[in-house]
Amino acid sequence: MSGNPDSLALKQRAVSQPTASAWVMANAGAGKTEVLTRRVMRLLARGNKPERILCLTYTKAAAAEMTERLFKRLGDWALAS
Repeated sequence: MSGNPDSLALKQRAVSQPTASAWVMANAGAGKTEVLTRRVMRLLARGNKPERILCLTYTKAAAAEMTERLFKRLGDWALAS
């Protein structure tokens, strides 16, 4: 995903939509983990069961980062009014 920051944000938002199939491949720091995290959060918000969601990452570090972000956001949701 290349281009200006607004274009990148639009592309990331589109790919994080759970109704679309997506393959995300980009350089380090491009926002892949953020896109996957948003996508999982949207799937959960739509009532999908966590055990029915599969995310593939290339590295254990990326998987750990995504897990950390998901747990943080889920914790924030749980404490929200």
